[in-house]
Amino acid sequence: MEIVKVICGIIKNNNYIVIEDNRCMIIDLSEFKAIDDFITKNNLEVEGVLLTHTHWDHLLGVEEFVKKYKVPVYISSNRPNYIHDAGFDYTIEKYGFKTKFDQSKIDIKYLDCGKQNIGIFEFEVIDVPGHTTCSIVYYFNKENLMFTGDFLFKGTIGITNTQLSNKNQMIESLEKIKKYQDNISVYPGHGENTTLEYEKMHNSYLNRKMRIKK
Repeated sequence: MEIVKVICGIIKNNNYIVIEDNRCMIIDLSEFKAIDDFITKNNLEVEGVLLTHTHWDHLLGVEEFVKKYKVPVYISSNRPNYIHDAGFDYTIEKYGFKTKFDQSKIDIKYLDCGKQNIGIFEFEVIDVPGHTTCSIVYYFNKENLMFTGDFLFKGTIGITNTQLSNKNQMIESLEKIKKYQDNISVYPGHGENTTLEYEKMHNSYLNRKMRIKK
């Protein structure tokens, strides 16, 4: 399996194209053109879009992408999330624009925790609320890698002081992820890739040497 990282979007998100046998899944989608260009150039068939959570910067390219490729968008099941909050329209005053996620145009599928099969792709969904209530990790067991979104970064974690975030849930989620094996490669929503071994050794939030203040 090949992993292509595409850094794009207004705040430089990590978007991932997971490729196997000329088919692909998109993990987070912050800009349509960058992802579309790669898929078109490489003549890939798309199985769907996986969102690690529903913050605006991880899905700005979704609506245009789905309009073209006619694929489902997968999010966590039974968790409050931003696309179901009628009062939240992804307005980003700092950047001078606003956008909305039009649910009527998106085929949203809900993923429970545990093993999943989408097309030829097999992975595990791990529930990791804290940064948001809808945060999940996609763990590809055979390839020994996981996509953590804004839950876990190299050397730090996602903030827990925004709407639908919770510090206590974050602590519980960090304890959960520590049980996974050290040699798993970690692909976060921003910044550099890392490994669980590195984070267990050097991430002060993961080894509990620092209280969560974010």
